[in-house]
Amino acid sequence: MVFRDKKVLILSYYWPPSGGSGVQRWMYFAKNFSEFEITPVVITVDEKYASYPSKDLTFNDLVSKIEVHKTKTLEPLRFYSFLKSGKSNKVVPQGNVGGSKKGVLDKIATYIRANYFMPDARVGWNKYAYSKAKSLIQKEHFDFVITTGPPHSTHLVGLQLKKEFGISWLADFRDPWTEVYYNNLFKRTARNEKKDVAMELSVLENADLVLTVGPSMKELLLNKVPSQASKFHFIYNGFDESKFNSLVKVVNQVFTIRYVGTLTENYPYKTFVEALNLLDIEANLIQLEFIGNIEESVYNYIKNSVKYKVINVPSVSHNDAIQYMKNADLLLLLLPFMENSQIMLTGKLFEYLATRNPILCIGDYKADAAKIIEKIENSIVLSQFQEKEISQFIQLTMKSDVIQVQSLLDVAKFSRFETAKELSELIQSY
Repeated sequence: MVFRDKKVLILSYYWPPSGGSGVQRWMYFAKNFSEFEITPVVITVDEKYASYPSKDLTFNDLVSKIEVHKTKTLEPLRFYSFLKSGKSNKVVPQGNVGGSKKGVLDKIATYIRANYFMPDARVGWNKYAYSKAKSLIQKEHFDFVITTGPPHSTHLVGLQLKKEFGISWLADFRDPWTEVYYNNLFKRTARNEKKDVAMELSVLENADLVLTVGPSMKELLLNKVPSQASKFHFIYNGFDESKFNSLVKVVNQVFTIRYVGTLTENYPYKTFVEALNLLDIEANLIQLEFIGNIEESVYNYIKNSVKYKVINVPSVSHNDAIQYMKNADLLLLLLPFMENSQIMLTGKLFEYLATRNPILCIGDYKADAAKIIEKIENSIVLSQFQEKEISQFIQLTMKSDVIQVQSLLDVAKFSRFETAKELSELIQSY
């Protein structure tokens, strides 16, 4: 394909120094666009006003050459955090306000968030994002406006810009909107539920291109607007090849099983615990490590239910996270229990693949993630009811002489460079 000079305006709430998985998709797309004659300009939230669950300052250097415009925002989650902790950014919930154990404040906050901040609690950014986007569009030419969610409220800015300026618009869904798992935990009124559905449908109908992270979520979205199926696409998340090329694997003193990422009550961790307890292996020969935010009740259950050493490292940079992945003897991937569970395709999966370490996946066989792992040598997908088989796989992996697996997949196609190339071709061909 011949790449022509194009310019895109990206509206993303999450941007460095925000940490976590949500920021990485468009950070890497934007970083690599210049290789394909696309110039990105980004509108985001000034970190002084943002509600980030975490920060990662190591991301800043990756986007230092990109033009970025930062705005103010109105953040009810900052007020919630202040009431809970005395600091505006210490207790910023992800998804469901307050977690699984709710006090009176949590219940009030959940109801207010569900019914007075539609479609999400970061909708207060919209007027600032729209004002900045309008100002830039009036001054210079853009071939595309791109909005990415969550927060899906950002798509409403894209909708407004589309109607006012007629500009081409790509709406990217990193997670589902109305089907996202924590919506079932909200006590939203019937009127507001209908409003939420209507907002999502308006976005899907009016966007020129709808992008998402995997085939199942693509099907979920296009089934809402089947007459416009040709505009729906998916591009996987990926891994930063340059980071993995520089990693050196450190040999562990004991067999180390690592889980990297968030872990809450709606994951099949109890199945994993039951499988561990079937092992006839001495306590000092296995170590379990959970890198990332793990719900307190989950951590306590695991620690009190197994004889093996359990470690939690709650917050690390992305660079440290992938080093932990690389050093693992076995990587654990737990797929959450939820409606439409097959659509869940965590970004860390592709980083797991890049390590070429064995992967134990527990969850739905029909999930997009499971279908990818099934093609990997020395890795396996097992259900929540297969404790014996899980135990056997752990034992087999411990006895194996294979330190790193050879993938049946072409892992390179999941590099951030290749996924940016795929997106660039989509934009260039429109």
